Amino acid sequence: MGIYSEYLDQAIGNDFQALTAERKKPLERISTLRGRDVLVFAADLNKSVPETSIGFGDLLPITDQLDNLDGKKVDLILETPGGGGEVAEDIVRLLHEKYEEVGVIIPGWAKSAGAIIAMAADEILMAQPLR
Repeated sequence: MGIYSEYLDQAIGNDFQALTAERKKPLERISTLRGRDVLVFAADLNKSVPETSIGFGDLLPITDQLDNLDGKKVDLILETPGGGGEVAEDIVRLLHEKYEEVGVIIPGWAKSAGAIIAMAADEILMAQPLR
């Protein structure tokens, strides 16, 4: 399971309204501390890889979310087992077309296509490895 998913599962359980409120707290804090828009692209790494991999179906929701943001800098919180390199390239293009500076925060894993997205960022923030 991913770090972000695990945090949410432990914090709330299945109460959707409580989950939404809990999810927004750290995002608002990150946005305030860093002075940037925040976008989350996190997969539940406990599910099968095809279901959680980055794919073309992710482009529309990401585009919709970007349309709701209006800053000059963004932090993408990214946790993924990977996926299509072409889609990763499209996500990078969308981010860099809209923002002057793109940061990627990786709380757990960003494999394969996730690594491509991270390497295309202006800044990468990663969690310390678990021991």
